[in-house]
Amino acid sequence: MTLRLTGALCGALVSVVLLGCGNDEGDEVVAEEPNKDVPYLGVDGEFTSDPLAVECPDDPRNPGRIVLEQGREFSFYSDREGTTPLAEACGYAYEGFAPDPHYFPESPESVWLQFALTSGGEGCETFHYVVMRPPHGDGAVKHMHLRYGDAESSFAALLGMSDGDENDADECNPWWSVYCSAGSEGCD
Repeated sequence: MTLRLTGALCGALVSVVLLGCGNDEGDEVVAEEPNKDVPYLGVDGEFTSDPLAVECPDDPRNPGRIVLEQGREFSFYSDREGTTPLAEACGYAYEGFAPDPHYFPESPESVWLQFALTSGGEGCETFHYVVMRPPHGDGAVKHMHLRYGDAESSFAALLGMSDGDENDADECNPWWSVYCSAGSEGCD
C-alpha cells in the first residue's frame, strides 16, 4: 500500500517532525484587555478611597472620591463625600492597556488601562495621564486602583511606580490606593 501526501499535509508533517508538537513550557503569556466584554470597560460609576486599606487612605495625593462617566469623563474630589472638587468633568481618550512591569506575567490580570486628557477645566491638568487597574470584584462592591500624573509625566512613568518609588521611603505608597464602589469599605 502506498501513502501519498498532498503538499500542505506533507508540509505540516515535516513541521511536526522538525519542530515538534509544542508544549506549554516556555509559552509566552500575552496580556489581555481587562473588562473587554464589560460596557465602558467597567470605567463607569463612583468610587471612594477605602479607609480600611493600609496603603495611605488619607494621603493627600489620593483623591477621596472619583466619578467615572462611561470611560470618557472623570471628576476627582479631595473628600470621600465629593464636596471639595480637585477637577471636574475632565475629558479623556482611552489609549489602550499595558501589563504591569512588576507583577505581569506572574499575575496575568495585572494590566492597567491608560487614559489621556483631551479636555477639561481647572485642575484637570494635574490628572493629564491616568492609569487604572479597572474596577473588578464580586457583586455590587467593586474595587480598583488608580495612578495619575500631569503633562510632564507619562504612561511609562506611572506604570514604573510598580517597581517602587524611592521618594516614598516609608511604607506608605499612595500609588497603590484602593477605591471601592462609592461608600463601601474593606473592598480589597
